[in-house]
Amino acid sequence: MTIWQYKEEKETHLLVKLYREDHGEGKFLGDLDEESIRKMILDIKPDINIDQAFGTLSYFGLLPILVVK
Repeated sequence: MTIWQYKEEKETHLLVKLYREDHGEGKFLGDLDEESIRKMILDIKPDINIDQAFGTLSYFGLLPILVVK
């Protein structure tokens, strides 16, 4: 699955958006396999429901992840 990542870091939070298509923002990460994508999501937010998160990215093509500091 081709993945683009947009990252915005502020004092209070980290916002990461993963896309399956180029939306004009973010960095192209490459054509990644499912295991690599799941690991990347867990690296960003270890307590996320990984099956739901990966399913959202697969179905909708977008996964916003908000990490409050």
